[in-house]
Amino acid sequence: MFTLRYLETLVLIVFLASLHLEAKPLRKRTISEVQLMHNVREHKQVGDRQDWLQERLKDIIVASVKPQHGQSGNTKNIFPNDVLSSNMRKS
Repeated sequence: MFTLRYLETLVLIVFLASLHLEAKPLRKRTISEVQLMHNVREHKQVGDRQDWLQERLKDIIVASVKPQHGQSGNTKNIFPNDVLSSNMRKS
C-alpha cells in the first residue's frame, strides 16, 4: 500500500497545483472588457452617491418644513414632495 509519507506528498502537490491554477485567469481580459467593468463600477458609485445625497436632502427638507421656535408656520418647502418622488422614481 501507500505509505503515509507518499500520501502527504501527493496531497501537497495536488494542493499547490490547485492554487496555481486558481491564481491565473483562464484568459486575459481584453481592453474593452476592462473598460466595461470600470464603467459599470463608476456608474454604480454615482448611483450610490446620488441615493446618499437624496436621503440627506430629504432630512434637510423635512427639518426646514417644521416651524422653528419663534417663527410662523409659513415656511415654504423648496423641493415639493412630487419633485422628490419623481427623482426617486428615475433612479
